[in-house]
Amino acid sequence: MMLGWLADASGRTEYAGIEEALAALKSLAADDWPEGKTVIDGDRLYATVMKATGKLADGLPAEAHERYIDVHLLLEGEETIGWSPRREPIPLVKPYDEETDYLLAAPASDEVMLQLSPGMFAAFYPWDLHRPGLGEGGALRKAVVKLRIDN
Repeated sequence: MMLGWLADASGRTEYAGIEEALAALKSLAADDWPEGKTVIDGDRLYATVMKATGKLADGLPAEAHERYIDVHLLLEGEETIGWSPRREPIPLVKPYDEETDYLLAAPASDEVMLQLSPGMFAAFYPWDLHRPGLGEGGALRKAVVKLRIDN
């Protein structure tokens, strides 16, 4: 997992491997892309801009992916994202679906809550569990770039 400010992300070696996703997010934020999915490089790199309402954490499962890195950028509002390292065995709520590259799991007891403000990004790798979209019911607008890693 990585957490940072998009404005400070240029040329930093700690973001090696996700530079392309961060560049896409910079373009997206600058161009005010519309809601929905935008294909950047086929199924290897794409972005989805969405509006949502923050949800209470109670009963909301965590998610993980096998083939993609998720890079979330908060554009408007406030968002909390729960994070924990992915440990085996995972207490599954929904088994991994290869077609959607998605599994749901019970949140870890040591989950860390990440508080995002507009302009902040969080990158989640296959070894991370994450629970995006948490909040007190406020409106938020965000972008998620998916970067495939199983070339």
